[in-house]
Order: sequence, then C-alpha cells, then structure tokens
Amino acid sequence: LEGTGLGIEAFDATGFVPLAPAPRWKTLAETTLPTPSGKIEACSRLWAASGHDTLPPYTAPERPAAPDQFRVIPGRAALHTQASTTNNPLLSELAPTNTLWIHTERAQALGIADGDWVEVCTATGPVGRLRAKVTTGIHPEAVFMLHGFGRKTPQETRAFGKGVADEACMVSGLEHEDPLGGGLALQKHFVTIRKAEETN
Repeated sequence: LEGTGLGIEAFDATGFVPLAPAPRWKTLAETTLPTPSGKIEACSRLWAASGHDTLPPYTAPERPAAPDQFRVIPGRAALHTQASTTNNPLLSELAPTNTLWIHTERAQALGIADGDWVEVCTATGPVGRLRAKVTTGIHPEAVFMLHGFGRKTPQETRAFGKGVADEACMVSGLEHEDPLGGGLALQKHFVTIRKAEETN
C-alpha cells in the first residue's frame, strides 16, 4: 500500500477497492474551459479573428496519378515502440523487418506476388527494397509499412539496412504542416512500386 495513499480500511472483504459512493469528477455546470464562451468551440472566434477558418469546407484528397503509384500509410505494431526497439534482440526475432502491404488486385496488375521483393520510389528516386505482403486488407490506392525500419546506423546491427524507412517516403513533409495545430499530414505522400529482382 506504500505510495498509494490508501490504508487497509480502503479495501473490501475481497481485497479490492470498492466503487466510489459518488462521482469524483466535475459536472458540466462546474466546468469551464479557457475559451471566450467557457465551452468547447467548434468555431473559434480567436482563430477567426486571426484570419483562420476553423471549420474549412471538405476538400477531397489527391488520388494516385499512375497505375504504379500509391498513397503510403505508415503504421505501428504492438510489439515495437517507434524505432527504439527494432534493434532489441528478442523483439527483432518476432519482427525483424517491415513489409509492404499492397492490395491483391493492384499487386497482380504489377506482376507482384506475395513475398516478392519490391522497390519503393519517391519523386526524388528509389528509397529502398522490402518484401511485399499481398492482401485484400488494405485500400487499393494505398500501401502500408511499419514505422521504425530502414535504419542507417551500422551500430544497430539487427536493424541496420532492414526494410524501408517510411519517413524517407515523405518528401517535403513539412510543407503539409497544419498552420494552426502544427500537426503533420503523414498520409499525403505518394510512392511508386515496382517488382525488384531477387537477391540472396
């Protein structure tokens, strides 16, 4: 119990802390936010006064412009934490590299089979190679890869040169920064995919 702030009397006969007899949070009537209205503001008067549209009209995103072009989607895996665990000896046994998920129909059109090597290119040139995971579990206009691979530091002996770094696919990524919140649009980038030669 040390450090919990609870004495033995806080526990019931089963050894658990019983439910609180009343809510321990503020009601809506007691809650105010640091906005002019004191409430959540979907349309901020402060942003409007500075010339920003807080609820701009929807604009459809760009779509792939060629049969071999895809929107690249970076993602995470439950067993890795960003790029900080890809060199871990135990975790690298479970996920030693990333693969490129590609929709079955698009893969067939490009002559790519499950497990084939594929080369990923951006507008500035090739980024790297990794194995294809052909699946219907992804949108036909997108490809997916786990974040944290494609390491360039030789000291990361288990992760060095394994897979492709998704951030290398985000050419001019800072141009997509949100001017109000500062967030980056990680899924506005496109890559081209082609089957690569097998190597030992």
